[in-house]
Amino acid sequence: MRRGVTMFLDVHTHNPSTDPNILAIENRHSGFGEPVGSAYLSAGLHPWYIRPETLADDLDLLRRYAAQSQIVAIGECGLDKLTATDWDTQCRAFERQIALAKELGKPLVIHCVKAFQECLHFLKDVRVPVIFHGINNRLSVIRPVIDAGYFLSFGKALLHPNEAILETFRAVSADRLFLETDDTGCNIREIYKTASRLRNIPEKEIALQLETNFGKVFKQ
Repeated sequence: MRRGVTMFLDVHTHNPSTDPNILAIENRHSGFGEPVGSAYLSAGLHPWYIRPETLADDLDLLRRYAAQSQIVAIGECGLDKLTATDWDTQCRAFERQIALAKELGKPLVIHCVKAFQECLHFLKDVRVPVIFHGINNRLSVIRPVIDAGYFLSFGKALLHPNEAILETFRAVSADRLFLETDDTGCNIREIYKTASRLRNIPEKEIALQLETNFGKVFKQ
């Protein structure tokens, strides 16, 4: 972090930024043999792209890639009930990536679609920080994630929220909050601006809080 400068933290994106005041964690779900080439990356096997016939080799590649210091988190990984990927294969991949995060002492970035109960079951003994990304669910679905003490990251859904998303966003404690752009092409500055308005706090306050959260999770 640069002293005296407001940093906009994009905790999960597929579109790296060239803005010096945006610190983005770029996600990779493949290309684990390629040079890192970025200050902050997360790497994991996304449930959409897992194939049972290559899973063992892909996990081995990921394990070696993720050991590099520039890889600051494992993921996005998780469970998705709307993808065609075989459920048992998803579960095996998720379990192995949780074990890898524990081994390396790195946070987990979670992709979860209609499988919160199952994800929480797999995560019950995890001691590394956990971030559920892309939150756009009603509070009754997300409440168990909040109660578990995990971090939640919001993105494009805040720009045109319905009442259910607003209720969820406002229910998340500031010390468990992150913001992101994912693959949307949105500007993280606009998401910060909207987030501060929705929570009725100054943008500087939310920026400082997210810097604190980032330091806790990523030990920066």
